[in-house]
Amino acid sequence: MTHRTLRHIALFVFSLVPLLVGARVSGADTRTDNRVALTTEPTKDYEKAVGQIRATGGDRTRHCTGTAIAPQFVLTVVHCLFNDLGEPYGKIDFYPGSRADNGEPFGAFPVLRYYRPINYEMGRKTAANLRYDLALVEVGPNRKGQRISEAAAVVPFRAANGAAPGFTTILGYPNDKELYGAYIQSDCSIRLFARILYRTECFATKGQSGSPVLVYDPQQQRYYVQGVLSGVTNTASFATRITQERQAILQSIVQGNYMRVAKKIAAEQWQKYYVGSAP
Repeated sequence: MTHRTLRHIALFVFSLVPLLVGARVSGADTRTDNRVALTTEPTKDYEKAVGQIRATGGDRTRHCTGTAIAPQFVLTVVHCLFNDLGEPYGKIDFYPGSRADNGEPFGAFPVLRYYRPINYEMGRKTAANLRYDLALVEVGPNRKGQRISEAAAVVPFRAANGAAPGFTTILGYPNDKELYGAYIQSDCSIRLFARILYRTECFATKGQSGSPVLVYDPQQQRYYVQGVLSGVTNTASFATRITQERQAILQSIVQGNYMRVAKKIAAEQWQKYYVGSAP
């Protein structure tokens, strides 16, 4: 994928909002809007682990999606932690298993700090920036003093084995549906795009930013998170991949030894920030 091609989609792929401003994207829209509402009590691990992120600053609240991948860590996208001007939100909470009809069954988990690639440039609406739109947020306990793994569940993460997983399941909170409604799409085709991105035929809208790319492993009989939805055009949706390198980075952050591991990782560096602090 050339830099020129990336520039052609640059105006489309930020914040899951299709900005039709003279950019050219080849191909017809092959997406099917087969999103199905989840209205029953969460029972499966991935239904419990995926939740809504609500970021508040001033009189505005932003809704996105995140997935618990460790007892106190949630995977999402960087652009959900800031407003469109690149200003940080002062309060961010994660609600796993949230539903439009039964509220927040596991309570709220406050975001304390987050980690992101230092190459992500705040306020840059470019396709190149989309490659780094991945964040790992650390959350505190809910009001009962429980970690996410104790109250709800977690879904493991890993890099894809091979070029692309083939098919994916997407679960998130689209803004064109009920305010706290969770919707799922299964068996969406997916392929590599620009090396660090996936292109998927799953239909997505604003609010689904951070939704997990869930890939089922029949041998392990469980789902794994292999990326997060981060952008959309008028013909396809895009996700930021968990590469082999990022798998090692995420593991080291979860295990609390990133600074030691970072010395061995030359291509991509991550940095820690606190909620409300300047990026």
